[in-house]
Amino acid sequence: MRFEGKTALVTGAAHGIGEATARKFADEGANVVVVDTHDRGQEVADGLANGLFVRGDVSSDDDVQAAVAAAVDRFGSLDVLVNNAAMTLPKSYLDTTPEEWDRVLAVNLRSTYLYLRAATPHLQASGGSVVNIASFHAGATIENFSAYAAAKSGVVGLTRGAALDLAPKGVRVNAVCPGIVETAMWQAWLDELDAPEAAVAEVLKLQPLGRIGRPEEIADAILFLGSEQASYITGTTLFADGGVTARLSHA
Repeated sequence: MRFEGKTALVTGAAHGIGEATARKFADEGANVVVVDTHDRGQEVADGLANGLFVRGDVSSDDDVQAAVAAAVDRFGSLDVLVNNAAMTLPKSYLDTTPEEWDRVLAVNLRSTYLYLRAATPHLQASGGSVVNIASFHAGATIENFSAYAAAKSGVVGLTRGAALDLAPKGVRVNAVCPGIVETAMWQAWLDELDAPEAAVAEVLKLQPLGRIGRPEEIADAILFLGSEQASYITGTTLFADGGVTARLSHA
């Protein structure tokens, strides 16, 4: 097993991609720290062989420091950090308040910076790795996702910079950009629409593979980048999006 005896910390792990990632790490022998604000994080952690639930706001430096400390205190090391926690805001920037803008950037981008900063000494000690979860919106966005696209583009930029900063310390940093995936976030967006079935049909037209992704498929990409199989990969961005960025991008 690729992560036998190692410890992985996954933020936003109570649902969706984070939950699937936590379960796959556990299946491959890892101790897993589940970080979330939702009570279901405890249920996820309880279902793992060696799981720990830490409740915390990923945009709070105090909560981040506490979560990293709890991971090391419980399991003795930190080997893989997965910055997955996210929120979206499906509206135009013209309709976005400054408070909403700040919150989207705090949850998606500030959190990534805070966890990188808090975890670096422990990752350096273990020769560990970081996988930041960005989005296809960082490469080719659509209408009414300005704040989310800006935040996730920032995650990609931070990934590159952190990879350079941490390479001399023996720590790799990469990013995964999921496409449209069957998660609670996806369902919440559909629930806000007057005609969700029509929206799904339009989304599928954009998908070269003709379907929406599954959380487990994104988790597979995350585990690869976090493992020794990716030992010569750092500073890269892997689009696990069914080809949608290739279709939408004009670069």
